[in-house]
Amino acid sequence: MILIFLLIYVILGWRFGNWKKFYSYYPTLLFFIIGDLLSQFLLFNYSMWEFRPATPLGDSLHLNHTIISLSKMAVQYTVTIAIFIGRLPSSTSGKLYWILLWTGVYGLTEGISHVLGMMTYHNGWHYGWDILFNLMMFTVLIIHHKNPILGWVISFPIILFLFIYLDVPYSALK
Repeated sequence: MILIFLLIYVILGWRFGNWKKFYSYYPTLLFFIIGDLLSQFLLFNYSMWEFRPATPLGDSLHLNHTIISLSKMAVQYTVTIAIFIGRLPSSTSGKLYWILLWTGVYGLTEGISHVLGMMTYHNGWHYGWDILFNLMMFTVLIIHHKNPILGWVISFPIILFLFIYLDVPYSALK
């Protein structure tokens, strides 16, 4: 099923992605990917969620959490940035709608993934956290696109808050 989701993202990216200006938002794509890689690294022994293939095809392709995560970063995140930032409305109300729309898109795919057993939650994380995180994430992606330093500065207290609130033990870090 993860392969179907990724194929859908490829089709949506081909149809709706603004690839002509891709280099202008490439730094925001890297910011997005670095954030996920950082969480994967820091929380390696204390995951908040885990991806699973959940199908015989996924098992036969030896898909695991790492392969699925890297595939999502390469395909889903690239397409997301090409559409989300590439077609970002100029008005404040348009941006708010855009953030809510994309939070809904990610929420829908994550909800389906969870119901189908392709994603499991752990260590205090749950679907509600997914929605809140996506609202924050899409907001910070816009901020980063407009002002990269501010995007990084805003991210650190958010990460610190999540570590404290979710009671991530220091011993879980490598």
